[in-house]
Amino acid sequence: MVLDFASLLSGFQSVKINHGCAGVDGVTIERFEADLTNNLHGLEQEIALGTYFTLPLLKILVDKGKGDGEARALCIPVVRDRIVQTAVLKYIEPVLEKEFEECSFAYRKGRSVKHAVYKIKEYYEKGYRWVADADIDAFFDNVEHSILLEKFRQYIQEPDIHRLVEQWLKVEVWDGTSLNELEKGIPQGSPISPIMANLFLDELDEEMLKKDYKFVRYTDDFIVLCKKPHEAESALEFANEVLDKLLLKLDEEEVVTFDQGFKYLGVYFVRSLIMTPFDRPKREHKVLNYPGPFDIQAYLLKKRKGW
Repeated sequence: MVLDFASLLSGFQSVKINHGCAGVDGVTIERFEADLTNNLHGLEQEIALGTYFTLPLLKILVDKGKGDGEARALCIPVVRDRIVQTAVLKYIEPVLEKEFEECSFAYRKGRSVKHAVYKIKEYYEKGYRWVADADIDAFFDNVEHSILLEKFRQYIQEPDIHRLVEQWLKVEVWDGTSLNELEKGIPQGSPISPIMANLFLDELDEEMLKKDYKFVRYTDDFIVLCKKPHEAESALEFANEVLDKLLLKLDEEEVVTFDQGFKYLGVYFVRSLIMTPFDRPKREHKVLNYPGPFDIQAYLLKKRKGW
């Protein structure tokens, strides 16, 4: 893959559509666009010469919008890094998409919560009335980089892309008081994070389907639909075995029935009744903290000196 002006321009256009705040360097999308041609040519040259490096992520806390004050950490790349990531994403997405399974519904074009619900309804109507409901404990925080990069290299052959993705995973994070390298985990807030999450969990999808489980996964949240309670228990045990190989584990898990009712992906299932929130207004995610200023000039000086 060649990251040229055209691919970077396409990346910028997508970044602009998605909006988003400035990163640690304080450069907004509008400011970057004010000198767009020179900025993109500069990025193109850095990448070609091998002098490009990613800047630290800006860690902010946002309210999840559940009404209980629970927060989620987002790690925001600077605009220039979002552009390069998006350009790479446009190249790798078609390659990786071909490897993903039908049971995976998050972060994929033409798939959504609604499609996952339709699949669950289909299984219910076929007599699968027992449900193993589980989510993975702190998934995004616990992904081992070495395992993820090994999986990535199986499908994407270009060493230049390997080096970029490794930078974006093993990145430094600024939280307002200190700068720390991300030793493991996938930073939520980066353009490549969703596809990396699906790539990492594709092994779980494959193994569950090999056992012929009726498996539905949305990121780190999944259910297995069964005809008998012991099958549901066995499914959870097997999922834990697969996750153990990935150095992950289940957090909350339970076996329920449609008669009892359960909630999955914000949707309530009770017998054949499905109560969906599809038309609800999009929640505003309030920023709970915004880190103090980052000395970008001092950081760049140290970086260029090879410290």
